[in-house]
Amino acid sequence: MSKVKIGKRNEFVMWALLLQNGIDVYPSLVDDKGIDGIVGYNGKLFEVQIKSAENWYNHRGIAYETCKQNPDRIFIIYNYSKKELRFVTGKQIIKEPEWQKTIRYQISQLKWNKKMLDKYKDQDLKGLISYIKDPKSPIFCSR
Repeated sequence: MSKVKIGKRNEFVMWALLLQNGIDVYPSLVDDKGIDGIVGYNGKLFEVQIKSAENWYNHRGIAYETCKQNPDRIFIIYNYSKKELRFVTGKQIIKEPEWQKTIRYQISQLKWNKKMLDKYKDQDLKGLISYIKDPKSPIFCSR
């Protein structure tokens, strides 16, 4: 299966998980400006970009410029072989020392080693739902 088909299929998996948890989901009809859709709860809306891969290494296409454009954008990183996700905001990506170099590569990317997976362990599906419902919740890493 092509990467495009895998990516689109996993976007729908993420939309379904969010809908099942009471989150409003507005998928984009086209991939435009790095936004796969909008999610929200009680009128608070967030731009969302979903990246999926078979593993945690080198999720590409998350650049400094994109994060700076909208620091509140949510990036959902989905490991479909483990059926696990992490999420980060543009603001977190920009501030993260571990990613300072990689988000500026010609082909920008986030590397999720064990240290980073552990650091953002609370930013899983449950954490994502909590964050969308209350973005001021204090349980998340370095906002």
